[in-house]
Amino acid sequence: MNIGRKVLIFDLGGVILDIHAEKTFSALAELGLQPSFLNEAYCVNDSMMQRFERGLLSVDEMFSYVEGALDSTHVLSPQELRRRVVDAWCAMLGDIDEAKLHSISELRAKGYRVLLLSNTNEVHWGAVEQKFMEKGFLPSNCFDKLYLSYKMGYIKPGQEIFLQLLRSEGVSAADCIFFDDSQANCDAAKELGIDAVLVERNTSWNKNIINV
Repeated sequence: MNIGRKVLIFDLGGVILDIHAEKTFSALAELGLQPSFLNEAYCVNDSMMQRFERGLLSVDEMFSYVEGALDSTHVLSPQELRRRVVDAWCAMLGDIDEAKLHSISELRAKGYRVLLLSNTNEVHWGAVEQKFMEKGFLPSNCFDKLYLSYKMGYIKPGQEIFLQLLRSEGVSAADCIFFDDSQANCDAAKELGIDAVLVERNTSWNKNIINV
């Protein structure tokens, strides 16, 4: 690694926080969600979901959209239906390996600037903060800065989210290394000159990360 590169950019889901999309799909299927919705590729490309993760839809607008795709024969009250949809939405959020958070602390102690860059939404982020607190951490204390798609107005793999981060940090792409579990996101970063490491989803970190 080039010793001059001091900015480490981490994805959240699949890299720091285990992610299990199938649990959300299973829970929504039980509520009668149309089969066309029940795959990750569809969700990644769905325009409403992209808008939600860009902060362009309110929570109510997003979940009204999801509820509109459910089997209309359910007999739940509107309040109970919303509660179950929100629970299903967050079912994909798994555990955080505390060892990873300690590794991040060690990297910061070595002088690296450590950033989080995540495609996320208001509801998921609230649940993520709770998971961090259950481990005795706060996201804002673990990272030097949080870059969250729903606050930035852009999502990966679009390049503008990376460019906005670089501008905000006042660094060049050559100063950075990016860790993500998506090949598309890594490719987008590389096109801008950011070194990118593809991380296998939901696995312990190997020496490519902890020994940078």
